[in-house]
Amino acid sequence: MWEDNSSRKLPADLGRGLAVIRPTAGADPRPNFVIALFRCGKRQPWISIDFAPVVRGRDALTDLVGFIRIAEQRFGRLHKCAPKPS
Repeated sequence: MWEDNSSRKLPADLGRGLAVIRPTAGADPRPNFVIALFRCGKRQPWISIDFAPVVRGRDALTDLVGFIRIAEQRFGRLHKCAPKPS
């Protein structure tokens, strides 16, 4: 599964982690997920986001990376720190 095009390592500026799409033919209600481990000040949090299948024609992996980027930025604003790679 990890060898095909259904997973992608996160860009280095987002820390360590990956985005995954699990083709399930409807068996899993939330087959898309992304997880990231990063630093924010002295903290080393991780964020995980998962969601339902996307509409045909969208690039779910790109969307997952975008969602984790937004989540890290919001974490930084909320906790008054600057997210950095772990």
